Amino acid sequence: MLRLIGPAAASFALCLLAIFALRPLAIALDLIDRPGGRKTHHGDVPIVGGLAMFMGIVLGIGLLPLGEAAGASFLAACTILVTIGLVDDRFDLSPWTRLPGQVAASIVLIVGAGAVVTTLGAPFGNGELVLSGLGAVLFTVLITMAAINAFNMLDGMDGLAGAMALTSLLAIALACWLAGAPALMGPCFVVAGAIAAFLVFNLPIRLNRPVRCFMGDAGSTLLGFSVAWMCIQATQEPVRAISPVTALWIVAMPLYELLWSTIRRIVRGVSPFKADSDHFHHLLLKAGFGVRGAFAVFVALAAFLAAFGLTASRLGLPDHYSFLLLIAAGVGIVCLMYRADLLWKLIPDSLRRLPPLEPPAPHKHGA
Repeated sequence: MLRLIGPAAASFALCLLAIFALRPLAIALDLIDRPGGRKTHHGDVPIVGGLAMFMGIVLGIGLLPLGEAAGASFLAACTILVTIGLVDDRFDLSPWTRLPGQVAASIVLIVGAGAVVTTLGAPFGNGELVLSGLGAVLFTVLITMAAINAFNMLDGMDGLAGAMALTSLLAIALACWLAGAPALMGPCFVVAGAIAAFLVFNLPIRLNRPVRCFMGDAGSTLLGFSVAWMCIQATQEPVRAISPVTALWIVAMPLYELLWSTIRRIVRGVSPFKADSDHFHHLLLKAGFGVRGAFAVFVALAAFLAAFGLTASRLGLPDHYSFLLLIAAGVGIVCLMYRADLLWKLIPDSLRRLPPLEPPAPHKHGA
């Protein structure tokens, strides 16, 4: 365990220092998010969190005893995503322009690290679903891109995407420890360390307002990709610490957000990439929770769902029952979000009087 703390601490420290060091560069390159239109935050905010987290992750991964191919392939794929993300943060690329980069990053990880989904467990109760060949590769690319865009959708409120990724990574690390498979704990802790440093500057609190920074698309795609890689590693051989259904519980809130946003927009006859203000955190805000209240509810639900999935797995609940419960929970979460006013009425008056922060702006791509 001590060998894992060092790389994680190094990742945290470098990310923390990099955020301060990169602020002048952000100003020089105009990597700045300015209020106006749908963006209602206070003041000009540098978009350096993604690059700073990447720097911390590079250092931390380099200090881990990972296989050379796996570590190098992961960092190479992250380099592609962060580079495209930085260009997007500066010049506002279209979603379709960014998709080839996401595919390329997925293929780099598949070819270099062998991170391929070959089994889906038994979510329907009629035997294990096995993938092979081109089908396995295409499915791996698909779910990796889904994870990237799911976390991109969460990047519309301070701290939310980072907190979701941190919750997922710690849950995966816990699952690996319980399963006696510590090999994946190191990368989880390294990425978690970088996220924790970024959250010092991005949590929805007043103390960090003078030094606040955003992660931008460079950060949200990095986090989504990292969580996808950890989930693939944890559910497939040789680690196989958890079943794929349990991994879905660990990323349940981002998954529900992605699926419901896609369904909602298609039903409305608009592009799945078209921005709107009906994400879960927006619905919580409309119900009266405020930024910190919405953040707390979202994180609490994510932690509860991840804990439930891990507990069900430890108790030996079959995959098909767990999968049915996952679907039922998703329907319940969507209904809860649209009736969040009822949840708001259960909040004690003392907590309702917390001073509000500025509301979040929808992500520029509405992802």
